This record gives sequence, structure tokens and C-alpha cells, in this order.
Amino acid sequence: MKKLWLDLGNTRLKYWIVDGDTIITHDAKEHLKAPNELLLGLLGTLASFQPEFVGISSVLGDKINLALTQTLQTLGVPFEFARVNAHHELLSSHYDPNQLGVDRWLQMLGVVNKNQKQCVVGCGTALTIDLIEHGVHLGGYILPNVYMQRHALYAGTQQISVKAGRFDSTALGQTTFDAVNHGVLFGVVSAVRAIQADYPDFVITLTGGGANMLNQQFGNELFVEPELLLKGLKRYFCC
Repeated sequence: MKKLWLDLGNTRLKYWIVDGDTIITHDAKEHLKAPNELLLGLLGTLASFQPEFVGISSVLGDKINLALTQTLQTLGVPFEFARVNAHHELLSSHYDPNQLGVDRWLQMLGVVNKNQKQCVVGCGTALTIDLIEHGVHLGGYILPNVYMQRHALYAGTQQISVKAGRFDSTALGQTTFDAVNHGVLFGVVSAVRAIQADYPDFVITLTGGGANMLNQQFGNELFVEPELLLKGLKRYFCC
């Protein structure tokens, strides 16, 4: 049975089309604040694979989700939006389910193992840190990612001009440009190092578009699962 797993995040639309455990095709595209328009443009491609079910994760709010619903109805196949389930058989949570984003929850669901203590770090539009102890979500943190931090610094100061640049070092900056880029990366890396220090027996898994960049600062020694949310979506509908 072919299925379409669809992830609508704050900046990107990602999808898998699967047949059983085999990924037939996948893609990720920036939706530029127009996710429904992007989905409309992809419908022909998605329909050509003849999926029999569509599972969706969306963090885009009720108004956009309604538009997405109307678009998906034109596919003519059953579809469903994933919802946070604080009493799921694999992952329970102390968090108020109405305050827990479905993206964070699905990322955790994609990796949770009741035999482990785990930390999931989502490296997306925001940096999310969530702790799981033997299948129980304990809580977490949400931080601006490096790009948001840099933008906020530029927007709130008069003497620092806006420049792009890679986030590839936490060394002491010798110019203002390096001090900004190294500094915001230093803050994110320090947050993860603090988790390592405070929860030394928790296995850390990085996911999201910035996972590899962050892992480089740890000697590439942390686990990286770039598509953890889509794995969680599959688990949500297939368990």
C-alpha cells in the first residue's frame, strides 16, 4: 500500500512516498510562506504515484491547514493530520499536549526507545531540545536557531551591518563579523554541551536541516537522523 507522508514546517515542505518500508521518492522544498500554493504545484507529481493514504504533520495553524485540507481533498484519497497524543503506547508525556508542537512530538516518536534515556535536538527554524526517559517525555527547551539569533542581533543594533556567513567555528572572533557568527554558534553548542553535562547518560540525537552543521562542533560524534519527523509520522500511522 503506497502512502504519502507530508511534513509542513515553518520554512519547508518535505515528503516521502513509500510502499511498505521502501521510500519510492522524496523531496524537500522551501515554501516561502506559501505552503498551500507549493502543495498545489506538487499535486500532479504526488498523484502520479497513486498513494492510497496521506499522513500529514503541520505546524502552520488552523487557517492554513484548512486551505491544505481543501487542496488534499482534490487527490481523492483518505488523509489525516497527526495530533499530539500524550498517552501514546510508545511515548507518553508530562507536557501539556495543547502546548506541545506536533513537530517536536513526532521527532521524539521517530526515535523513542523505552530501553533508553534520550535527548532529541531539533535543528530547524528553532532549536528544540527534548528529554525522554524510557518512553516518557520529561520536557524540554526551545531556542532561536543561529540564523534567528544573528538576525535579531542585526535588527537590534546600529553598528553591526547585515552580512551572511557560515557557522563553522566557535573560536574567538577577531572581527565583529566573526564574533557574531562564532558567538551565536557558541551559544547553541553550549546549550547542547550543558545537556551533556547535566544528563550524561542520555543519548543525544540531532535532526533537522542544521543537524550536520551542529554535529561538526562535536567531532561528528553525535547521532544524526535528518528525517526523524517523517519517521515519527510513519510510526504514528503505522503502529
